[in-house]
Amino acid sequence: MRTLFGSITSLLLMLVAGCNTVDPDECWVNTSGGLGDEEPIPIGAGVGATSSGDFGTPPAGEPLAAEATENPCVAMGSVTVVSFSPSEFPFVTIVQDDGTGPAGGWQEAKANLEFIKKRRGGGSTWSCAITIQMPLRAEAYGKISASRAAGFSVDVTEDVAYGMDYSLPPGIFCEKFRIGADVAFKSMYPNLGSRVLK
Repeated sequence: MRTLFGSITSLLLMLVAGCNTVDPDECWVNTSGGLGDEEPIPIGAGVGATSSGDFGTPPAGEPLAAEATENPCVAMGSVTVVSFSPSEFPFVTIVQDDGTGPAGGWQEAKANLEFIKKRRGGGSTWSCAITIQMPLRAEAYGKISASRAAGFSVDVTEDVAYGMDYSLPPGIFCEKFRIGADVAFKSMYPNLGSRVLK
């Protein structure tokens, strides 16, 4: 029994000593399926370091500090940001509603929507100018205030933006976005009579 206990203790000591260091430019993979998962778990550089992780001075720039270019264990992609506000769609009346017929009046908003693509080490930002037009009153929707029109516009433009290809050049991106928003208005708000122009 004592021999078995001694063997287990020796084995544990060897494991601790053997797993105590990882070279900062290496990427080790846990192939044991750890924590009940079936897939290997990437172990980031610096795992197993002997310090507590607390430090009084900022870490060196390699490999995972803010100045580093890439984490050797993680393939970095890009992130797109889509968040529009009703205030970006300032609707103004261009034709008054005379109150006759099933629909009437006309309003429009000129918007300059910003798109952001973030990548490690940088990113890009561009804007798409669009004009959205819709009636002041529609048979299927009743009266459409400027704030309600702006709400419709946020719903449509965000929905379209989430499905866009952010690798396109800005000019082509904006044209496809405008066309997509025009189509989306007709499918999301049928019989509204809206239009999306340059």
